[in-house]
Amino acid sequence: MPPSRRLPEPPIYTFRVRIREGFYAPPDAPTIWREIEVAANQTLADLGEAIPLAFGFDDPHLWSFFLSGKAWDHATEYALSSEPDPLGGSRPRAARRVPIRGVPFPGATGKKEFLFLFDYGDEWHFGVKLVRIRPDLGPGAPYPRVVARQGEAPAQYPDLEDDPDDSNEEDDT
Repeated sequence: MPPSRRLPEPPIYTFRVRIREGFYAPPDAPTIWREIEVAANQTLADLGEAIPLAFGFDDPHLWSFFLSGKAWDHATEYALSSEPDPLGGSRPRAARRVPIRGVPFPGATGKKEFLFLFDYGDEWHFGVKLVRIRPDLGPGAPYPRVVARQGEAPAQYPDLEDDPDDSNEEDDT
């Protein structure tokens, strides 16, 4: 889904997003990060849609933010889908309804890392931290936008043919 169509309003929030872990995450994943700027009137959903794109992921999946930093902590969850949990859990808050300026970011200064969980099956875990708030907009800049990066993003679905544990040979037993 494209970012919000409304004109961006200051201030601009900059988040550092790093890969923490995931089914296909490489061993050096925590050293791979992107910085993403989001306008104050854009939503948490705009940030949630920007994160996978910043890492070159192109297959959309459900996702959630967990402000506690703990996966499946329903008390602090903001999700793409606000449908009730089919297992009887509580309904998550809708990320589309929360402007960035209204998010209760964790930590005394709002700069404690929280969790973005992308793809409930493969569970890509991203650490997200608010690193700065800038009072002005970049002239003509589209938001959200990636403004810094480190490391080469892994493939969303790596080529498993090279996996030595994946053998097509028949068992001789």
